Amino acid sequence: MERIISYDEIPKGNGKSIYLRMNDIDPGLYLTLLNKGYKLISNANFAGKSTIYITGKREYTTSDYEESIELSLEKKGISKPTTYSFQIDDLKNSRYELPFVFKNERQNCGREKFLIQTNEDYKNLLKTCKYLIERESITDSNGIKCTIDYKKYLESGFVIQEYINAPSKYNTTVRLITTPSNKLLYGALKYNKPSSYKDETTLVGYLLNEVYPLSTKSIVSNTCRGGNNIILGEKNYTSEEKMLLESHNINSDKFNSLVQASLDTHKEFQSKLGIICGFDYIYDSDKDKWFLLEYHRRPMLGDYSRRNNVDYDTKDDTLIADGRVRATALSLALRK
Repeated sequence: MERIISYDEIPKGNGKSIYLRMNDIDPGLYLTLLNKGYKLISNANFAGKSTIYITGKREYTTSDYEESIELSLEKKGISKPTTYSFQIDDLKNSRYELPFVFKNERQNCGREKFLIQTNEDYKNLLKTCKYLIERESITDSNGIKCTIDYKKYLESGFVIQEYINAPSKYNTTVRLITTPSNKLLYGALKYNKPSSYKDETTLVGYLLNEVYPLSTKSIVSNTCRGGNNIILGEKNYTSEEKMLLESHNINSDKFNSLVQASLDTHKEFQSKLGIICGFDYIYDSDKDKWFLLEYHRRPMLGDYSRRNNVDYDTKDDTLIADGRVRATALSLALRK
């Protein structure tokens, strides 16, 4: 896996065509590309076969775009857990089989993801949805009154997804950060101890837990929620880290195929995804199968950046992690 380079290390452009969207890129990287002689374009109609996409272009609806990528991974043997769009009437009629995950696909960092495991959880979810839908407004912790169409919020953002139990005492997922030049920039097994779950990071999450407790335990592995990372490809692991890696068959041909499928899919959809993409997977040990949870065109890069001594939260344009990782992926593409 590659170290994160500085902007100064980006090769000279010599008129090379780069596609980017200004609202998705930090000013430091933009100015560096400009000063190093790259031809910067923001209209996809002017992109050619040799254009490198620093950010992805948006010319399809979100659903078409996502379905195409998920279908490509399915053809490679990697599917999402069984997932249903969330409907209040289906919940009332007990059409969802326990256990399942009630999750907001528009949230990140483990927010608004609830394990509905028992009949009591199911009843609480139904009561909570009813409570939210009947409200016209809510006052948040800052005293600001918010008017929200909760029925639309729930049914447009939330899904019901098959629950996959982790093959260890931890909640675990794998994060891969790829580039379309067939390079794995970063790979890690994320793990977090199951604990009582209380989401106060979002307004709805706060309300759900305040009214009726939905989950008996947390199922998130995110490092921003107290989790840890085992960096893949390292030489020295603790005995517990080795045990976790072995329980997920990380060194198997099946896992290597997962990595290659991610790289191939990123290459296939590089104009949609851009120069970096984060894929999240979960392992089902009973089926010996990896499932896709989600992918990100702007993956959280904190752990990868800190590993390379880049301050992820800095306001200094020369050190912004997102730009530095994109610059690294660009250099790899040019080297190829």
